[in-house]
Amino acid sequence: MGRRDDFFKVLAGEKPERIPLISFGFWNEKAMRKLAPADCCDENMLPLISDDPPRDAFSQDQRTQNSRECAVRMGAFLDTSSIGVGKGGLLSFGHGGPGEIQPVVIERTSDYKILQYEGGHKRQVNFEPHSVRFFDFPVKTEQDLDHLELPNMRDPARFKDIAEDCRVFRQADFVPAGSIQGFFSGIHNSFMDFQDTLENLLLKPDFITRVTERFARMSLDATEMLLERGVEVINVCDDLGTSENMLISPRVFRRFFLAWYEELTHIVHAKGKFIHLHSHGNIAPIVPDLAAIGIDIVNPFNWNENPSLTELIEKYGDQIVFCGGLEGNMTIDDLNAHERIVKRACGLGKRARRGYMLLGPSVNAAASTEQYRAWQNILANCRRMD
Repeated sequence: MGRRDDFFKVLAGEKPERIPLISFGFWNEKAMRKLAPADCCDENMLPLISDDPPRDAFSQDQRTQNSRECAVRMGAFLDTSSIGVGKGGLLSFGHGGPGEIQPVVIERTSDYKILQYEGGHKRQVNFEPHSVRFFDFPVKTEQDLDHLELPNMRDPARFKDIAEDCRVFRQADFVPAGSIQGFFSGIHNSFMDFQDTLENLLLKPDFITRVTERFARMSLDATEMLLERGVEVINVCDDLGTSENMLISPRVFRRFFLAWYEELTHIVHAKGKFIHLHSHGNIAPIVPDLAAIGIDIVNPFNWNENPSLTELIEKYGDQIVFCGGLEGNMTIDDLNAHERIVKRACGLGKRARRGYMLLGPSVNAAASTEQYRAWQNILANCRRMD
């Protein structure tokens, strides 16, 4: 039994030898290069362009076998069941790879870099302390939408690395995953200011319907290209809530976005593959909707954001595989506290009828190597199902 067996056993409602772990990886490149072995790190790991050494874009050349072997070593180091395909897609969950819009660095200093993404918006990534500012969104009016240029997600050249990535990763006992943008957050992260998005949802529903369809079709095209090349899980990052409530009402979610998730589900399930949705926040009000349309895995549920987590698992755990259950800061809490948190999370696996997966956090550079290795040992020991 291995990582793939355990992963697919859970999805089939069978008992795995170990609870599968899905690792977010590292907060940034600095943390990755500090905490992971050097032979696990290369410029294709993270969704942001490398700063060590500095680069302006992901290479247009074919991905090398050395890069894939590096990715396999990183997956083994993290002990994760699933890893992302494509340059920039390995880590972190739900971000990076050719199924999402891609960046180029247009300005760099010792304190920050500015990236411009396909479609035109920009992000300033500040190094110390780490923060990100989104700006220059291209869509403000309906005329802007008419003139917006988006990448061609049907271009085979865009996905030239994916089939071989999938082959190598499967052979190394990992489940290859491909990322697409969420149907809600993809809009306000990449194309329209967040406030404008919320206002348009309420005041210009016909406009936001056009916006949503334009971007959703792009992501569905990417989904089909990824699946045709061997991807087994489609990751979708779509933060829909806060620790108190949802960012948009369940009614608004159902009106504008649920149908697109249902169409995504049909496309993925028709190929016999799976959907893994990431959404922070208390999204309990729409869990019945996600279950009804067949979303397979949902993360990163924890008690801080979803105090009724146990109740949700008991009610919907025969339909959805819940992934998560962790909380706390590994650079602050002691190891005994971490062990209690992980054991409580793994205990959810006994309540979930279909199955349960553990979501590892994105670790920042404040962690020491010793802390990180100790925490990895706790994860490995607590996940055994014997």
